[in-house]
Amino acid sequence: MGTDIYLNWEGKTQQDWDEQMTGWSIDAGSMGYLRASIGMLTENAVLREVFPEKYWTAGSTEEFDFKGGYALLTSLGFDYLASVFEGQQIELSEKAAREMDKQQKTAMAIHSAILGVAEKLGASGQMQLYMGRPELFSSAVNWLNSLFKFFELGMEKQEKGLKPYPGISW
Repeated sequence: MGTDIYLNWEGKTQQDWDEQMTGWSIDAGSMGYLRASIGMLTENAVLREVFPEKYWTAGSTEEFDFKGGYALLTSLGFDYLASVFEGQQIELSEKAAREMDKQQKTAMAIHSAILGVAEKLGASGQMQLYMGRPELFSSAVNWLNSLFKFFELGMEKQEKGLKPYPGISW
């Protein structure tokens, strides 16, 4: 569970699709695939800031302006890394903060449900559920670099007139 984003564009081939099947890798932006598991709350919030709501709820296939969004990504990227380094929450727009809160509640409910089932099946109460949160600064840098690579691929497709857009599943 989490967010999966595939870069789509006019003329995308089966080989392009196949190359994006990376097994939920969080560092495959250069292939046109982004991943943030449900427990990666800050990363999901960054994605919600970068990609407009129409791609999240309406499944828009309208071309996304990767070139125009690059400055926002750069600013958010700096804030994201600073928040990870300092161990603080990233400052978000009100909309993204609401979505992050909603996702955190959903993640905790799923976590509790899984632990409840596991305990009924005899698992220890000490069981921990890994939810994919990058806890090391280097992991955060890798995830952010993947997001930049995704944007760079989008800009390349945009320069070629291929009308790229993010296909978001969450």
